[in-house]
Amino acid sequence: MKMNKLIYTLMLIAMMVLLPGTISAQSASESYSNGLALMKNKDYHGAIASFRASMAINKSAANVKKCKAQINKCQRLLKSNKTQSASVEFIPSKTLKVINAILPIPADPTADIMTTIEARPDSNDWTAEMAGNCPWIELVKSMDGKSLILKCQPTNMTVSRDAEINVKYGEVERKIKVRQQGRKVNLIASSQFTKFRKKGGQELIEIKCNSDTVYENNTNWYIEKAPEWCNAESTKTDLVLKIAPLEKGTPYYKSGRTGDIILRSQDQECIIRIDQK
Repeated sequence: MKMNKLIYTLMLIAMMVLLPGTISAQSASESYSNGLALMKNKDYHGAIASFRASMAINKSAANVKKCKAQINKCQRLLKSNKTQSASVEFIPSKTLKVINAILPIPADPTADIMTTIEARPDSNDWTAEMAGNCPWIELVKSMDGKSLILKCQPTNMTVSRDAEINVKYGEVERKIKVRQQGRKVNLIASSQFTKFRKKGGQELIEIKCNSDTVYENNTNWYIEKAPEWCNAESTKTDLVLKIAPLEKGTPYYKSGRTGDIILRSQDQECIIRIDQK
């Protein structure tokens, strides 16, 4: 009986000595596993804390070695992420600015046309090309890459012509609108003053016009205004006037009448004065 009591006492003492170590081993293992789980979720700061807790609980060489290996790995990953974040954060976005986005060009340019291009970060790594077929404009980048030069050919047309330029810098794109003015319209009558007698009559006036705009009756000029007592008609090259007689008893029989015929083509006009006495 005394022997059994002694054995029980010894076993109880052994359990009390071994139990803290078992609990410690289990806690160290759990901390290590928790650290691996946190690493998988990319919570590297939390993982490092768990590995350090594992080393504090279980100071064996093997446990300390494997925990330090994982801590070093976490620190490398943290440093890599920080470098990548910094590089992304400090990459400036590209911007592109065209100082003159609308360029008017005379019909017969005497010099090249230039517009400033600002690409940021400061760079001349931009391109420019015509949108569609436009043989009358040649594009040249300046030597310093800060300007776009347009070499434009003269036009023989009296109407304006348009073009568009696409300027690109990486994914950024800007457009330049170009309009070349037409040549001056010449609208000339062979006579700008004509007289008719009281009995009226008919007269043919030659009209010369260089306009490229075509109006009704397939002519490049038209009659904008004429006196109501004058029948004015147009052909491709002539203005035909038919004047009615002055009748007795009408307000203009003694004094006569005067009026203007206005011819127009595009923005040019020609005035012909008519007198009937």
